Amino acid sequence: MIMGLSHVAFGCSDIEAATARLIGFGYAVRFDAPALENHAAKTPFLSRYQPKHHIRALSAEGAMAIELLDHGGLVGEQAAALIPVFRSLAPCPDWQARALDDLPISAEGLKSLCNALGKAPLAFHDPALSMTLMWVAATGDAPGLHACALPTADTGATVALLGQLRFRPDASGLWSLLTPLPALQARLIPVAAKQAAGFSDDPRLDAPGCACLALMARGTDRLPMPDALQGHRVSFSLPVNGKDSRITLAQPERGPIIELVDQTT
Repeated sequence: MIMGLSHVAFGCSDIEAATARLIGFGYAVRFDAPALENHAAKTPFLSRYQPKHHIRALSAEGAMAIELLDHGGLVGEQAAALIPVFRSLAPCPDWQARALDDLPISAEGLKSLCNALGKAPLAFHDPALSMTLMWVAATGDAPGLHACALPTADTGATVALLGQLRFRPDASGLWSLLTPLPALQARLIPVAAKQAAGFSDDPRLDAPGCACLALMARGTDRLPMPDALQGHRVSFSLPVNGKDSRITLAQPERGPIIELVDQTT
């Protein structure tokens, strides 16, 4: 059973610079594992397997939780699976402006995105996070990662996946998790996709950007998996932050890698 958001995974090559950037948005480090075992079962989800990797989990009140992943360097183009939407009082001074048309989101998708956000976002490349992202001005709302756009070539399949993962839409088209706990909340915006230079439709955990959405779950060893996750997937046990966890990674036909984190102790 899906309980809520664990984190959105950000690939990075400089975890200290990425951490400093997120601290500027009000994030604090929850835990840090500089030499965590990189289970060999994850090999199909990586461009280059390394036996150890560095993860750092951060959270901020009113924003989606983030986990930084450092696999010893980034490989390939930015994952098109999830495009972050940050909010704050002002863009970061070192951000480099990009056109919204540069994103892997079609003109129709951009209209859906603006409707769900209630305003048109701006696009920037963030050198600290090594990715292109979107930004909206915070008007009394908490800064940080507000939502993620979910580009898709098959809206019906994506909507079905979100429903099976316990997301529900509001009237604007913004999908939120069914959870009463704000710290476990996630917000996704399915949008029509297009091909875009610099973005890959084949998400990998060691690519720039956001390839993976991780959800807290219970009973993954005995309850049936959602239909959309019945394809390629692996499960393994691993101690994370002092807790034994059963990790399931699944690659839907479209969209991000889905990780289910089942803390068994």
